[in-house]
Amino acid sequence: MNTTNTMTVARALGVLRKRWYIVLAATLVGGLGAFLASNAVTPVYHSTASLYFSLRTGSSGSDINQGSAYTQNQMLSFARLATSSMVLEPVADEFDDGVTQAQLRRTMSVTIPQNTVILDVRVGSTDPGQAARVANAVAESLIRVVDAVAPADAEGGSTVTARTIEPATPAIFQSYPNKQQNAALGGIAGFLLAAVIVVLASFLDTRVRSETALKQLTELPLLGAIEQSPPSADSRPVTIRQSNGSAAESFRQVRAGLRFASASHTTRSLAVTSSVPGEGKTWLAANLAVVLAETGRRVLVIDADLRKPRVADAFGLIRTVGLTTILVDGLPLGEVVQAWPGSSLDILASGAVPPNPAELLASPRMKELLHEAVERYDLVVIDTAPILVVADAAAIAQQVDSALLVADTTHVRRAQLASSIEVLERSGAHIAGVVLNRVKPRPRDSYYRELTPELPAGGSVRRRTRAGSPAVEQGSP
Repeated sequence: MNTTNTMTVARALGVLRKRWYIVLAATLVGGLGAFLASNAVTPVYHSTASLYFSLRTGSSGSDINQGSAYTQNQMLSFARLATSSMVLEPVADEFDDGVTQAQLRRTMSVTIPQNTVILDVRVGSTDPGQAARVANAVAESLIRVVDAVAPADAEGGSTVTARTIEPATPAIFQSYPNKQQNAALGGIAGFLLAAVIVVLASFLDTRVRSETALKQLTELPLLGAIEQSPPSADSRPVTIRQSNGSAAESFRQVRAGLRFASASHTTRSLAVTSSVPGEGKTWLAANLAVVLAETGRRVLVIDADLRKPRVADAFGLIRTVGLTTILVDGLPLGEVVQAWPGSSLDILASGAVPPNPAELLASPRMKELLHEAVERYDLVVIDTAPILVVADAAAIAQQVDSALLVADTTHVRRAQLASSIEVLERSGAHIAGVVLNRVKPRPRDSYYRELTPELPAGGSVRRRTRAGSPAVEQGSP
């Protein structure tokens, strides 16, 4: 039995398709957040002044070529010179706002296009006009320093000359931060982060979310899937309140699945249990009993969850007289069951909650009662306690034809369901299959619209009395 949660590329893509809206929202939030953050940053504008370097002398083509090669070889030196104190000190003195050489070095960059004698001085500032003025001032200062430090010719003049070929102008658009680029990067980051979180969350989620997850866990058949329905103030089974609704149809599918599962194993008594509390086993037992009775078969539903009995509450019946009344006081089955009007369904409530449920359910009297119930009814549905919580369900499962496991897709873990199956198999029970509860609703077309309104609550229930006594009408509490 495989209880591990494996992640494949196909499953990861399936998770992303299923949770696409989360990934899309994270992408939009990431892009919008990066764009807004960029707007909060003070913009920086850059201006560039370009200088051209050449030799002053050269009477022949050979001299010119040699001079060009010499100039190219000296371009790195000129670039280093552009950031020297000889160049930047006059520029710093030119501005009266306290600009220092260190500040100039931090705001400027010098680049040389490959295989050229062109040098670009790029200066950034929050003021586009200031950036242009500083770039032009550095260029002019560099021209003067080059003329002063370059080797002299025979006449004492500088052999290298520099001139501005493109002066810096105030930038129209900011260069930092790049809002469009940051928004794109933020969107990409949001997409990747959301995708990783969604896939990782799916990998770490050990709940039995789907039929695929169930097949990875066990070879037991899936008898049906009950969709999650909105809460209702009416506690009666949905198969009674909305007999033609989609929820009722899902219970009829469970009925059909149970019939096929019983093809090779006769099932006259069925125990309904779950791994842990809160998975909807009582809800399933009550609704399954109703749809089984729809076929005309005589059905008895027994509330054998003597820890937290709820079957009587689901049908709006009294529960003070029931299973424990028979087991302890010895009353006949026929005097204790309560009939559901207009159907072949009978309900045996739990009765008073005893201090020793496990002992009562494993007693010979319980075996006799189940044998009698099977003789009188076509099918007996028994709601039992969760299998992993107490030993009650295991005791019942040994005495019935089959057991049915309810697995809540939002609650039960793979290991818990695997343990439940192991406990039932170890007790010798025949497991008819598994029913997934609270499955995510799928879109329905008009064929599945609710065709009938909910039946009004407060109908009467006939309670059977002792043989020969008249039937007593019990109003719903």
